[in-house]
Amino acid sequence: MRRSRVHPIRDACYPLALVRATIIYMTGRREPRLDWLMTGLEDQAVPSDQLELIIVDAAARPAASIGYREVAAITRLVEATPKPCVWQGAHRVTKRDWWATANARNTGIALATHDYLAFLDDRCTLGPSWLAAVRDGERERASVIAGSYDKLEDGKLTQDHRRDLYPFGKPDCGGGWLYGCSFALPLEWALEVNGQEEGCDGLSGEDYVFGLMLAGQGRRIDFRPRMMVLQDRSRASQHEFTRRDKGVSPNDKSHAALARFGARTRTEFTPDLRELRRALAAGGSFPVVDPREPHLDWYDGQPISQMEPG
Repeated sequence: MRRSRVHPIRDACYPLALVRATIIYMTGRREPRLDWLMTGLEDQAVPSDQLELIIVDAAARPAASIGYREVAAITRLVEATPKPCVWQGAHRVTKRDWWATANARNTGIALATHDYLAFLDDRCTLGPSWLAAVRDGERERASVIAGSYDKLEDGKLTQDHRRDLYPFGKPDCGGGWLYGCSFALPLEWALEVNGQEEGCDGLSGEDYVFGLMLAGQGRRIDFRPRMMVLQDRSRASQHEFTRRDKGVSPNDKSHAALARFGARTRTEFTPDLRELRRALAAGGSFPVVDPREPHLDWYDGQPISQMEPG
């Protein structure tokens, strides 16, 4: 089942683009503040930019209702809900919605039409050089760009410690540094590892596992602080998705996920995204979840339908 609305904002006759990229924006919060992103793109985009914006919203709201407005550089808007999965949404087998960030980002990868991707979470204000860093990455295609972030939580500002260590960035920082909601890479590299590991849904850790898989494929990861965002994570803005580790550290599910998935060069539980992209391009839809199947947690074999928050 596929729910997406595509809006080609202008026709396809443009001058040579300074940057041609797909921005994948993921949300599920009550107040995503998409308007903050639009303001940042208005300030940083130039007339020759061609940006496709894919909004993957677990709440299935029209983009205009959460702050979208037309920006000259956005030539295509796609509004979508996360593809069907066992953890959240209309086809979930759980009693409530759980964390499924890998699934949401893979939805964007499946729908993207540009060959360069930049990822963002909701409630983010772009730093002044965020889009410039995306332009550099799209032009160079030499590495995966790991961005930086500051986090505001109920009036307290926490700075990304990586900027304290490497204020001017760190080339070849390693896949474990790919975290913090803002990163960019060529589409083909994302498809080489088959997107983010959906075995991390219900848990988290999908971002650095993605980085480790990319590094395992021989892709360099560069930490670039100029691709910086400010995340507002005040208590009032929190999502209602639950996530749970199991076991006692270090003998827990999160460490098992790191050992199992981080050593791979291709995802284990994510459906084949190349095949999915071909099916969607041919007019097909996302496959639905069969609730009759025994959906089990890979970690301990527990039926996912019986899982409860910890």
